[in-house]
Parts: sequence; C-alpha cells; structure tokens
Amino acid sequence: MAGLFVYRNLLSRTESVVMTTQSHTKTYTQELQSFEEAITPDERNAMRAYLQRSEVRLSTLHRIATAFIGGAGLLLLIPVFIKDAFDSIMQIMLEHLTNVYPALGTTGGWALTLILYAMIGFPLLLSLAIPLYGVYLLLKDVVHFYFTIYMPGFPANLLNPTFALTGVAFSVDESKDQRVKREVMRYQYNIQTRMDFVLPFSQKRRAEYFDSIIADTEGDIIPETRNLKKLRDSEIASISIKDQDVERFGAAFGIARSLDRPLVQEVAMTEMSLVRHVLYLRRLVLRYVKTLLMFIWTTLVSFMMLPILKDDRFPTLLVMALTYLVWSIAVMPIMGLPIRWIYRHRQENVRDYRNHVDRQLTMFEDGTRKVAMVSVVMASIGVVLAFFAEYA
Repeated sequence: MAGLFVYRNLLSRTESVVMTTQSHTKTYTQELQSFEEAITPDERNAMRAYLQRSEVRLSTLHRIATAFIGGAGLLLLIPVFIKDAFDSIMQIMLEHLTNVYPALGTTGGWALTLILYAMIGFPLLLSLAIPLYGVYLLLKDVVHFYFTIYMPGFPANLLNPTFALTGVAFSVDESKDQRVKREVMRYQYNIQTRMDFVLPFSQKRRAEYFDSIIADTEGDIIPETRNLKKLRDSEIASISIKDQDVERFGAAFGIARSLDRPLVQEVAMTEMSLVRHVLYLRRLVLRYVKTLLMFIWTTLVSFMMLPILKDDRFPTLLVMALTYLVWSIAVMPIMGLPIRWIYRHRQENVRDYRNHVDRQLTMFEDGTRKVAMVSVVMASIGVVLAFFAEYA
C-alpha cells in the first residue's frame, strides 16, 4: 500500500510538471509571436539610441583602420630599404664573389665559398622576406576587415563577397502595418530613373554585373522582401518597370546586403558587426606595429652596416655574417615588443599573461619563429667560415 501511494504521488507530480511545461511553452510561443507588438515605445527609443551610438563606434573603427592603411611609416620605409639598403648590400656581396679559400684549391675552395655565401645569403634574404611577409599579412587583414562572404538573413550557400559595412534599410516594424516601408519601396520602384540611380551602368554592363550573379545564385542574391512575384502581387513595383530591371534592382540591394529587417534584428546585426570589426582591427593594428618595427630594425642594421662594408679596412664577409647574426637574434624579441608593451605592468609575472594572448595576435611571430632560428644557426656558421677565410 505504501508503494502504491508513493507511485500515485509521483505520477501526480509528473503530470503537474508536464502540464506546467506545456503551459510555459505555449505562453513562450505566444510571446514570440506577439513580440513586435509588445515592444514598448521606450524600448524602441532605447534600440534607436543604441543604433546611433553603434554607428559612431563603427565609424571610429573604420577611421582607425584608414589611419593605419594610409600611414606614411611603411610607405616611406619600403622603397628606402629596397632601393638603398638591400640593393647596395647585394651589389657589395656580388663584387666579393671570389674563391676566398685559395689554399683549398679550386674545387674545394669554391665549394666552401658557396657554402659561406649561402650561410650569409639566407639571413640577408630573410631580412627582406620577413618585413614583406608582414606587409602581405597586413594587406590580407585589410581585405578581411572590409569584406565578408557571410551575412545573416541570406541563404547559407550564398557566398558572394560584399562590404562588411552593409547597407541599412528602414526597419519594417517602424510603422504600423509596415505602411511607411511600403511607401518607401513604392517610391523606389515607381519610376525608371530612380532605379537607374542604383544601376548607373549600360544595358550591357547591367547584364554582365547583375544577370550573371542572379543566375549563378539561382536568385538567392535577391532579398526575400524584394522578390519579383511579391512586388508584383503587392503592386509595389510599377507596371512600367521591366521585370528584368526589378530583379537587377533587388540584386543590387542583395550585393550591398541591405535587408529589410525588424528593429530588433538590426540591433542584433549591429552587435555582431561591432564584434567582427574589433576582432579584425586589433589584429591589423598589432601586425602593422610589428611590421613597422621589423622594417625599422632591418633598415637600421643595414644602414649601419653599409659604411663599414664600403671601408676596405674591414673584412666584408665577416662584417656581414656578424651583422646578420645580430639581426637574426633580435628578430623574435623585437616582434614580441608590442605584446610586452601591452603587459608592461605585469612584467614581473611574465608567465601569467602568455597563456592569455590568443593566437590571432601572435600568428606573425609564430609563422617566422622557425626560420628565424634557422637564420641564427646559419649566420653563426657564416661567422665561423668568414673568420676562417679571413684569418686562417
């Protein structure tokens, strides 16, 4: 009897939980369906204010990116280093390309000479390659910062490249029964010249630019709200506008990723956009600083070495080997300077912060660490061989 009582009590509680869960699910679904109507005027104003603040923040992020892209530092150092430093060093190196081990005979002497030149030539080429690799990564970051192939609201299989700073359409729920939005779209689709403003191309170019992308994406590039059938059925698009131009006009909005979103979705998109821009911008700025430091270090070493190389009192190959040994040893510490500057107040606990630096910020030095170590080894061998050639 006691067991039966416990079973009935447990069954009663289970039924109560199920009924409560079903009631909660039904209420939650109803809340979702009526969410747009349930938004209070204060909440709408709060979302509008957030969007305004976010536009200012996005504008600031883009100004930062533009400042680094147009910065004169790299633009000034690249031609100076390649034209004046690297060119002069290569010329001096080729002028001294002779058998520096005559005591070993022709075959043995030239073989060891070529090994010596390889030991010096690798760090020499690396001193050009690492800064240029930094420029390559920087340009890649710029492209990633400004462009994307993914955009919420479009089909997942649509991979058309577009500007990350998308177009902004008037939110569909900013007026009762979407009356304002309908009138906005009627204005856009009413007269041909208004559509020509968005499509300022010849008929041949329009077909080349828009018809091909519409066909290749099977119409996915056109936002759902600008579907030809919907526009015709709702009498938004004027009958004087050709179907082809209506689709091209919609494709232009799709390429710009300008979607007719509710205000809540616009806020969500803005939050995601801010995160995306910050992720790329922090990496871009750090890589710019690292690349600039590498150009400064390499240019400084090269210009300090050139006067010594031009003085016949100093052994040319030994000076080059010693110089590139110093350069190679300092590469990784110099590339790590920006991170150490960020953690300048935590230097006493250096191990504490290294595990907190994500790989996005260290990919440049991680990709060059092995070749820098090889350069140290080869330059060291070059020093020994150059010393042997000069004083043996």
